[in-house]
Amino acid sequence: MGNRFGKILIVAVCIICFAAVGAAFAQKKVGGGDVKYEGKTQGAVLFSHETHVNTHKAKCAECHPKVFKTKKEMKLSKADHSQPKYCATCHDGKKAFGLTAEADCAKCHKK
Repeated sequence: MGNRFGKILIVAVCIICFAAVGAAFAQKKVGGGDVKYEGKTQGAVLFSHETHVNTHKAKCAECHPKVFKTKKEMKLSKADHSQPKYCATCHDGKKAFGLTAEADCAKCHKK
């Protein structure tokens, strides 16, 4: 009986460790992952939280909730691209690539 209890204890400890490691890695996932915005004429935009946070070192509070709400409900018009709001808050041609040149469209919009 003692040997059987030892095996159960080892299995239980392994399961707990596996769950803890899985939870630790899950917490490193930023935001909701990728967010897809369907485009009408220009094609969809796939926004990557990982790229903006890990690569460009953006903090969540830089965008949420001042620039973007945390829900995917944004409607961005072509006119909005030339104003300092939404994506153009950072994508102004200085802090990050601009949004006003036609060549910039394909950087975000995928057909």
